[in-house]
Amino acid sequence: MNFLNNLINHIQKNLFQWIVAVIILGLFQVSINKGIEFTPLICLLAAFIMIYPSLVPLSFGKLKKITENYQLIFISILLNFILAPFFAWLLGYFFLKEYPVLWLGLFLISILPGGGMVTTWALRSKSDMPATVSIIIFNLLLAILIVPWGLTKVIDYLNLETVNASKQCSIETISLGVLSCGGGEINYQTVAISMLFIIVIPLILAYFTQFFLKKNSQYSKIQNFFGKISNLGLLIVLYFLMSLKNNAIIFDSPFLITKILFPLILFYLLNWIAIWIIHKRYFFNSKGRALVWGSYLKYITLALGLAISLIYQNESLSLIVIVIVLSYFIQIPTAFWLADYWRQSNKEKHNFNL
Repeated sequence: MNFLNNLINHIQKNLFQWIVAVIILGLFQVSINKGIEFTPLICLLAAFIMIYPSLVPLSFGKLKKITENYQLIFISILLNFILAPFFAWLLGYFFLKEYPVLWLGLFLISILPGGGMVTTWALRSKSDMPATVSIIIFNLLLAILIVPWGLTKVIDYLNLETVNASKQCSIETISLGVLSCGGGEINYQTVAISMLFIIVIPLILAYFTQFFLKKNSQYSKIQNFFGKISNLGLLIVLYFLMSLKNNAIIFDSPFLITKILFPLILFYLLNWIAIWIIHKRYFFNSKGRALVWGSYLKYITLALGLAISLIYQNESLSLIVIVIVLSYFIQIPTAFWLADYWRQSNKEKHNFNL
C-alpha cells in the first residue's frame, strides 16, 4: 500500500514526465513486437480506472450556488461548444484537408470541455470553487447531447469509412450483447452509447461514491487518493493505446506529427486569446479564473476514452491518438505556467496588502 501511495504521489508531481515515458515505452513495443491488438478491455480500463476516479473529487454539493454563476456557465458553454469547435474546424480546413483523421482528432479535442482535472488547477490558483464545479458539471452534461451529434456530423462530412457491419462494437462485446451500437456504422447512437459508458455511468458512480465516503472521517484523504489514482489509470490506458499495432504508421510516416502539431498549437493559442480577453475585460477575479480553467482546458482523458471506442469500431481512425497525445504536451505545460503565474500574483497581492 505504501508503494502504491508513493507511486501515485510521484506520478501526481511528475505527470508530464511520466506521460512522455509511457508514450516512448508504448511506441517501443510497437517497433520491437509490431504492437498489440485492440480489445474491449481497454474500453473498460478507460471508464473505470481513468475517468471514474477523476470525477470522484468533484464537489457536487457546491452546485447549490449555481444561481450565482449562471453568466459564467453560459459564457463557458459558448466558448466550449461554439468558439473552440469553430477554431478547430477552421484550422482543419486550412491545414488538414488531406488528413481527415487528424482533422477529426482536432475537432474531438475541441468539443470536450474540461473534466475533473480542472478542479486541481482551479484549487492551485485559488479560483472560485463553486463556480468551477458548476461550469464543469453543466458543460459535461451538455456534452452528452452535443458531442455525439457533432462527431457524427464531422465524420460524415470528412467521408471517413465506417466499421464492417459484421464486427461487434466494443459496448456490445462488453455487455455480452445486451447493448448494441446499432448496425455497423459510427453514428449518433454509437457515440451516444459510448458517452453513456464514458461519462454518464462514471459520473453517477462518482456521485454515489462521494455520498457514501462523506460518512468516513478520512473523507478528504480518500477524495485526494481518487484524484491521484486517475493519473495512474491514464498512464495504463495510454500505454495500451500507444502499443497498438496501427501506430506503426508513426514510424512509417513521422511527418504526420509535424502536420498536426502546428494547427494544434494554433488551436490552443486562439482559444487562449479569446478566453483571456473575456477574463481581463469582464471577470478579472476568482470567478474569472474558474471560467478560464473551465474553458481553456480540454478533457483529454475523455477524448482518449472516446477515441478508444471509435478506434475499436474502425481501426483506421487510430491516428486520432496522435492528436490526443500531442495535446498533453501543450495543455499540461501551459496549465503549469498559468497556475504558477496566478500563484505568484496571489503572493504579490498578499504581500502588498500586508
